[in-house]
Amino acid sequence: MQILTHRAYLTLAAKQHATVQDITPERGSIFMHDKDSSPVPLAENRVYKTLIASPKLIIDEESVSSYLAQEFGLDKDALIKKFSNKQDEYEVIARKVEPEKADVIDQKKIQGLFFQEEKLRFYPHGMLASQLVGFVSKQQEIEEGRYGLERYYEKELAGEAGATDSRNQDASSFWLALGRQIINPPKNGSDVYTAIDYNIQLKAEEVLSAVKAKWQAPLGSIIVMEPKTGRIIALANAPGFDPNNYSKEKNFSVFLNSAVQSMYELGSVMKPITMAAALQEHAVTPDTTYTDTGKAKFGTYTIQNFDEQAHGVQTMSQVIANSLNTGMVFVSRLLGKEKQLDYFKKFGFGQKTGIDAIGEVNGNISALNAMRDIDFATASFGQGVTVTPIQLAAAIGAIANKGVLMEPYIVDRIADDSGNVIEKHPTAVRSVVSPEAAETMTRMMVGAVRNGFDNHAGVKGYFIAGKTGTAQMPKTDGKGYSDKLIHTFVGYAPAFDPKFLVLLELVDPKGNKFAANTLTPAFHDLAQFILNYYEIPPDEK
Repeated sequence: MQILTHRAYLTLAAKQHATVQDITPERGSIFMHDKDSSPVPLAENRVYKTLIASPKLIIDEESVSSYLAQEFGLDKDALIKKFSNKQDEYEVIARKVEPEKADVIDQKKIQGLFFQEEKLRFYPHGMLASQLVGFVSKQQEIEEGRYGLERYYEKELAGEAGATDSRNQDASSFWLALGRQIINPPKNGSDVYTAIDYNIQLKAEEVLSAVKAKWQAPLGSIIVMEPKTGRIIALANAPGFDPNNYSKEKNFSVFLNSAVQSMYELGSVMKPITMAAALQEHAVTPDTTYTDTGKAKFGTYTIQNFDEQAHGVQTMSQVIANSLNTGMVFVSRLLGKEKQLDYFKKFGFGQKTGIDAIGEVNGNISALNAMRDIDFATASFGQGVTVTPIQLAAAIGAIANKGVLMEPYIVDRIADDSGNVIEKHPTAVRSVVSPEAAETMTRMMVGAVRNGFDNHAGVKGYFIAGKTGTAQMPKTDGKGYSDKLIHTFVGYAPAFDPKFLVLLELVDPKGNKFAANTLTPAFHDLAQFILNYYEIPPDEK
């Protein structure tokens, strides 16, 4: 053995004494902030108790199974079957056991039962910002982000595993004083600090929940953004889910962030985009007039106003205030198809905004590539093309921001445990229209809130710029439109020095046909809260 098979036994001994073991890094936390910029945890790690059974040590399988079944709502027969296998040394019985319950079980000193501490992901605010943050699932002891920020920033949050390579253990795995040990320490995950304001997020979800329930809408979204920077300070979708109990959800679509992962025909909220382009090209002014006959014909197609009425001579300001489809067709014709398409692209439609959110989609304006007159006419008031809510928020944000389109973003900075910080700085994508054209469009949107159907959005003492949209939803077979509607409102304040922009959306609300009735009061409530919260002084003299 010593001479002829020396090398074989040396290798066998080395394998017996060597232990290579991964060291799991600690996952980074995700934070919101409050008004004073103090961090508020959105996702963090928490130490839990995990109940473990060693079946070969359990003496009375019947009584132990009965007790555990009662305490944890488990199947008694399944437990008895597990505990009857005396070759089994390790079975996980229950995770996330409350400390008080663990203490009670410990005090009973049941042979074969013991607890292990385990760090697991915890979301202290439950359903708050659930689609925004996503969740972490644990597969074979490896945590991995699923959906939301947990997925988008997986590399930064996860860190890097370490390892031990030990040659200093005996056959019983006891450490010895001699031998070789190489330790590669883990690199803990970085902490992610979002631009989300906890109190505004809380209020946005409260407003969204109330308006969704009132109008029995299956889906809804709210985005609150800083137009000057592109920072997202609140983002809510309904219905939400509890990331602490994500496995209970049967419908996986609830995990999607519809503000960036779904696209819709959003209707008349597109009118300020078309009008701003025409103002920039000097095709119209606010006082330009046209005669509204109530209809605009394109071959076999007829476009009508939402009220199916003729309004006679109307200015462009009245077109926005009264949300006249025929007026936008007039503007579209003056602007021209090539320039209308060019401005849609400049405002960011048909392309991703670049927001740091998982699964962003492009929207679709490809119908305009055929250059048909009817397609450009309907697109001028937001039908026949699809956009995402975040695209629309960014595009209207460009009007609010003196014509400059900003890249929206959620995360302000990322910090590792060595003190290194990566900060996100506002990124200007392009100048779309001039400051003068943007201010003129803002004045027209202020007029829509003051003098049009959107007057319930106003807040006393402030100039509020806003526009509603009511769009028909296409039929599922793609042939025409159904009776279902999408309601949208987008507004910003104070109008001429905006600190925030709010976009609200309801899919298939019941009991009222117009967004001016369903969403403007909700905007008013949220806008008034933010104005008071930021202590923004009134700007109306």
